[in-house]
Amino acid sequence: MIAALLLSAALAAEPLAARDALIRDATEWLLNGEDLPRDIDERLMRLPPADRVEVLVFLRRSGMMLGPGWSADRLLAPAKNGETAQ
Repeated sequence: MIAALLLSAALAAEPLAARDALIRDATEWLLNGEDLPRDIDERLMRLPPADRVEVLVFLRRSGMMLGPGWSADRLLAPAKNGETAQ
């Protein structure tokens, strides 16, 4: 039990990866009944392709992202320079 508490405290101290932070934020938006921010596409394009796909899957399955899908070229495009999504 103590080991589990120590592990969870250590994990909480680590900064979240941009992917994890975006999923956390999206979960909060969903639970608060908020829409996705207008710059969600820009935030997604700052992620590496593998992380971008993972966040898109989360957003689609949660019902937050509707509409047309992304092309393979867009999904797999290199991350754009700039700040990481948070």
